[in-house]
Amino acid sequence: MDNNIIYEIDNYLNQIIANAEHIEDNKEVSEYASKIKDAAYSIEALITDTCIKKTKIKVNGYSTDFANIIGLKVMIVDDVIENIEIMRNIFTTFSCKIVSACSGEEALEIFSNGFMPDIVCMDIVMPGIDGATTTKELKSMGCEAYFIAISALKNQSKNIVSIFDYWLTKPFTLEHITAALSAYKHSDEMPNETIYKLDSEIPTQKKDELLRLAQEGAYSKLKKLIASLENSKSKEFLNKSLKRIDLNSIIKSIVSP
Repeated sequence: MDNNIIYEIDNYLNQIIANAEHIEDNKEVSEYASKIKDAAYSIEALITDTCIKKTKIKVNGYSTDFANIIGLKVMIVDDVIENIEIMRNIFTTFSCKIVSACSGEEALEIFSNGFMPDIVCMDIVMPGIDGATTTKELKSMGCEAYFIAISALKNQSKNIVSIFDYWLTKPFTLEHITAALSAYKHSDEMPNETIYKLDSEIPTQKKDELLRLAQEGAYSKLKKLIASLENSKSKEFLNKSLKRIDLNSIIKSIVSP
C-alpha cells in the first residue's frame, strides 16, 4: 500500500478516536463510543506496525532512516494503558527494550532500580507526580534520555515545553511519531545542537501564536499564519520545518533561551 494512503487512513483514524472520546461521556452512546475508539486504536496500531517496520520511511518527500532507533532502551510513562500499548507496538518493531510506568512515581522507581533509558515517552497529566516534574526529577538523578512529551494539553508555558526534547500532541498521527523519532540522535552525536532563533522582527504575539499552534499540531492554521509573515530567513526556516513535519524545531526556535 502506498505510504500516502497509509498516512491518510491514519489521520482519519485519529479523527475517529477524537470524536469518540468527545461523546464517550454520553451515557446513551458511551458503550458504542468506547468500542469504536478501541477498534480505531487497534487498526491504527496494525497500520503503524506494518508501515514502520522499514528502517527508512518517507514522509512528505523527506526520507528518514531509523537505524539508530533499533535496540534502544525505551521507557513509556502514561496512566492510560491504551496509550502505552500504542507506543509499545511502535518501539517493538525496532527491537527496543521497553519498560512502562503508569505514574511518575513508578518511573522514578524504575530508573532508581537501574534501568537507563535512551528514550522516554512522558505523559504530562497523571495522578500524583505530573510528567514535567517527573522529567525534571529524572534529569536531576542523572537520566540523559531523549524526552518526548505526550500530551493533549494546549497552551503550555514555555518553561514546561523547554524541559522536553520533543513535544508530541494527542491525538498523534504516524507523521507526528515519525517526526519525533527522526529528531532523535545519540548523545555522542549532538554535543552542540544549533537551535535557530526567530527574527526579532516577528512580533511577540505572533510568536506566541506560532508556539500554540505548533504544540497543537495545527498544520493548516500554522501554514496560514506563516504565510502571513513578512519574507525573511525566519519565514523560510518556518516553512521548511513545517514541510518536514518538524514542529519541534519551530517550538525550540521560540522557547529556547
